[in-house]
Amino acid sequence: MGEIKVANHDFDRFPGTARDEASGTPSEIFDVLWGTLVELLGSSATATLLRRSARRQLGDFPELVELAITRKAFEYTYAVPADWKYANERSNAALQALVQDLSCLLLELTGPVVLHRLKTSSQLAKCLQSLAEDK
Repeated sequence: MGEIKVANHDFDRFPGTARDEASGTPSEIFDVLWGTLVELLGSSATATLLRRSARRQLGDFPELVELAITRKAFEYTYAVPADWKYANERSNAALQALVQDLSCLLLELTGPVVLHRLKTSSQLAKCLQSLAEDK
């Protein structure tokens, strides 16, 4: 399993999510995604939506079983697949599928509001833009 992150009680954010570069590894992009969603929706909703999206993509990307999102007391932690520390075709595709499924859920549940906010991050905007080009 990959690196485990623990939410900060004071801000309900993960360390390092403020970094906003135009690219990054799937692990870094997931960090930004998690932090942004937690800010907007809270950690419980974020965990629920990401778990659901990962489960729905397991058929095509069995490595998503390694995406572990757990709750301990009032804290959520997650561990990304170990391969997500490196940007390669497979790890990028798995993250892309997860984000695509999540985008559909968010659009259905919140309309365009949350997706617009996600696009303010250059890392996430790049990921969401490539989804729009695929359609």
